[in-house]
Amino acid sequence: MTWVRAVLAAILLAGSGPSASAQQKVGYVLQMEGTWTLDGASHPLGMGQALPGGALLLNAAPRDEDNIVVADLKGEIIKTVRCKSGACKECHELAGCHDPIRPLPNAKDKATTFGTILDAVLELFAGKPDRYSIHRVRGSESAGRRDGVARLDGSTVDVSYFMEDQESGPYELQFVSLARMSGNGKAWNSSPITINWNPGESTPLALKGIQPGLYLLSFERKGAQGSAWVLLCDSDTYPSAAASFEEFAKQMNMWGDGVTQDTKKSYQRAYLDYLARKSAKPAQ
Repeated sequence: MTWVRAVLAAILLAGSGPSASAQQKVGYVLQMEGTWTLDGASHPLGMGQALPGGALLLNAAPRDEDNIVVADLKGEIIKTVRCKSGACKECHELAGCHDPIRPLPNAKDKATTFGTILDAVLELFAGKPDRYSIHRVRGSESAGRRDGVARLDGSTVDVSYFMEDQESGPYELQFVSLARMSGNGKAWNSSPITINWNPGESTPLALKGIQPGLYLLSFERKGAQGSAWVLLCDSDTYPSAAASFEEFAKQMNMWGDGVTQDTKKSYQRAYLDYLARKSAKPAQ
């Protein structure tokens, strides 16, 4: 009986190894189209969701163009799967998409600085992804979306960066605070402002009552609408916030065409929210 117990214990111990390893976070769902699950689970995966090592990605009813992209703890893409003609295959940069789906690797490397920041951003994103999603509106394609950080000098902000890609002519602009989304501060919005935009020119706007924080800048011209997320910072915090956002965007561009521009912009917006939450002053 002792020998039998020893064998059973060894079997149980051997079986528990991979299971325990599989629970260790190895990465995140960076991009996804279609309904994906982990083998053995029924709950569908979501954008920004953390994934365990050793897990196998499944798509029970694949449609053409369904895909999933996974990034590791360093923020680097480690798996891309695309579906076509009812089958889903792993993709490789040079060989295309032909290999069967393999389980995710187990975590080996520690997160980098970018990976640590991405972890915080994806936690925000996974909570309520619709907050940051890029919603296309008919007629808005020409209006562009240049999200970013701007300096607030007193009550004046230069909007030329956010208008840089637009055609010249009259536009109606409005700033709307996104503070309630972050749980900080009260809602605020400016009155509509009409400007005559000329590319290459500085366009400072004086906005009574505006404060540092995260805003939606909307603009409209001849029925075409567009918007941008703008993090307004005072002179002291602007340099570091602008440099941090630029570095984050630069790191995301290294994902290449495997991640769509709309997905990248969604993460940029989540990062602006992350910066806004970090810099928000405690309520008095």
